[in-house]
Amino acid sequence: MYDIIQLDGDSIRDSVDARDRYELLRRAQADAKHSYGGSMKFEPRGDAEYLIRRPYASSTRKSFGRRSPETEAKLEAFLAGKARVEEQITSLRGQLEDRAPILRARGLGRVPLLTARVIRKLDDLGWLGTSLIVLGTNALFAYEAKAAVRIESGMLATGDVDVLFDARRRLVMSGNTNQRGLIGALQAVDRSFNKARGRTYTAANRDGYMVDLIEPQNHGRIMNRGQARLSDDPDYLVATTTDSSKWLLNAPKFEAISFDERGLPVRIVTLDPRVFAMQKQWIVENDPTRDPAKRIRDEQQAKLVAMIAIRHLGLKFDDTALSGLPKSFRDLSDRWDGVADGGAAEW
Repeated sequence: MYDIIQLDGDSIRDSVDARDRYELLRRAQADAKHSYGGSMKFEPRGDAEYLIRRPYASSTRKSFGRRSPETEAKLEAFLAGKARVEEQITSLRGQLEDRAPILRARGLGRVPLLTARVIRKLDDLGWLGTSLIVLGTNALFAYEAKAAVRIESGMLATGDVDVLFDARRRLVMSGNTNQRGLIGALQAVDRSFNKARGRTYTAANRDGYMVDLIEPQNHGRIMNRGQARLSDDPDYLVATTTDSSKWLLNAPKFEAISFDERGLPVRIVTLDPRVFAMQKQWIVENDPTRDPAKRIRDEQQAKLVAMIAIRHLGLKFDDTALSGLPKSFRDLSDRWDGVADGGAAEW
């Protein structure tokens, strides 16, 4: 048996407070990168000096003209804004660090540290929620966070991260990934990450923690462009495809802020919980090669997440937002009849 426990008022208040500050931090970080990232300074050009702006992570540059009272005022405003944003970031980081022990003491520190670091790196690179989303068991951290509940069971136990790659979107390389795609990003988190032997779609570190790269099955795209890669380097990850994932690019996404084991926030972008439940149920009923023990866990997770979606998030399975999924997929929702009215569910 396992339970879904509603958080108490104090826990909800503290988590909402921390999430609000984290949203402010993310906006300040975006300003620091895009509005004030890079440099602005006067540079000599011939017999004069020109105000030159070099944006963050860009080889382009823009001239604002020769040194003059106007360009000096522009530089002063830029430097003042940059200092103001950096001060705001430092303050908000400090506030979140101060609140982290409280959140941890309330049992809200849920996401394993390495998992949180991997997801944050994908977010920092601008990949999370655009080209990549989180799949699998780690999605449950997002569902419980948004629903203000805690899942008390082994349903959250996992030693890996699955990420879904939308190969229709261009993955922009930046930062310290050195054009090495997902491997480069993971090695920035843990230098021991490398492609797993015999599994072209899996990266693993020295402790056996794995990250799998998955692409929804799309025969037309694969025939025309080949298997999906996050890098042109032949030694790095190539996405694998699965039958159960072929509809997922048409599914609505879901975002929530959870907290890692230290009590620090981490943004998770994943599948709508109803889609998660239906995908897991599809695997149970349509994949005879699935390990029996995993099939049992799949079915338990499907029921658990369906209950959170209906009872705690107020979501409906007949929502038009799910119309992009095939009817046979949506029809699986009748497996959880009775959940909405509080009827008994066989766990």
